Amino acid sequence: MKKRLTATREVLSDLRDDFSLCGKCKLCQACHVQEVEHARFWRNCPAGTRFRFDNYYASGRMEMARAYELCEIEATPGLIHSLYTCMLCGSCQQQCFPLKQINPLRVTELMRETAVREGWGPLPEHQPALDNLEEHDNLLGLPQADRGKWAEGLGLKSAAQEEVDILIFTGCHYSYKEGLIPAARSAARLLASTGARVGILGEGELCCGAPLLELGDRDWFETFAWENIQRINATQAKTVVTLCPHCASVFSEEYAPELEAEVMHASQVISQAIKEKKIQPNHEVAQKVAWHDPCRLGRRLGIYDPPRRILASLPGLEMVELPRHRGNTLCCGNGGMAAYAFPDYGEWVAQERVFEAEFTGAESLATSCPWCEEMLRQGAKARGSDLVVENLFTLLEKGIGGEER
Repeated sequence: MKKRLTATREVLSDLRDDFSLCGKCKLCQACHVQEVEHARFWRNCPAGTRFRFDNYYASGRMEMARAYELCEIEATPGLIHSLYTCMLCGSCQQQCFPLKQINPLRVTELMRETAVREGWGPLPEHQPALDNLEEHDNLLGLPQADRGKWAEGLGLKSAAQEEVDILIFTGCHYSYKEGLIPAARSAARLLASTGARVGILGEGELCCGAPLLELGDRDWFETFAWENIQRINATQAKTVVTLCPHCASVFSEEYAPELEAEVMHASQVISQAIKEKKIQPNHEVAQKVAWHDPCRLGRRLGIYDPPRRILASLPGLEMVELPRHRGNTLCCGNGGMAAYAFPDYGEWVAQERVFEAEFTGAESLATSCPWCEEMLRQGAKARGSDLVVENLFTLLEKGIGGEER
């Protein structure tokens, strides 16, 4: 029998204490309000704020989980809609767990696994993404042979054939999407400038499986995970550096016990390189920049400071915090595969985040997640905003005068 990543599989009934003890206190519906100065930005659950019924908040999904697990209700269209409009951003978990040790995010994830196992999830709108993964091993349905083309001319090593210190795991979006590839190239050049031997797997890299895990198909996710783990371990790389926070969270939470390399996000490695003066920004970047914490990087992995240290190192840059930042961050609108099924809803959330950045007077909104970059740019365009959405690593390259022209 094929080995699994999860030796003991969690199922919905394992969290019965969590969804049964939820007292519907509504803390999950907002930020830690004492940490957010403006009441305009207290709401923090995308689905609940958009649809305004209790079943779209974590408290409602907890009650639906309780009732469904006890066979009191069936999987109605309303239940399914509320389950798959959740962006899995983890805001509810951020508010609830420290006080009550209840796991609303995990309950939602296990409800989705129940949906897949019983055949009523995911949604028909997700099928194109699933077909792409089935036929091409990547989310976008593009040729695997082209997966490493983003790195042409950078002098990166082929990790399957040469010894490397750092293996970059690029991810589907940064590998293929024209508007995102410059950020991947910036990150690769910065990592190489530290003196480390940097390589990629190219066409040997598969989707990390995060979309499958988010949709609830853990069995299929594990086939991608095991294949990636075997290919990564075969390189004998010391460190795997992920560019995408979705890859980073999956690697840290799911892959790590089986990986023989240390897992880090690029912001951690590059922030440390700045501290050690291996990278020294000396060109002025005269911008007022707000930092958007990606949910997977911040709430999921607790990586808040490294990106801020990178921005603070740039001469002339003025950094401002969004009202909802760090643990209170608002999802960009592209989490949990919700925008795949409901693009207008995703754009609505992104416009709210862009408005929040405009509220601070920022000229640019910086982040380091391809899902966030793409959705926030879409939100800025929909609002007719002059706000520029920047990648953290392209900004840093401006500060060392080394960006591509």
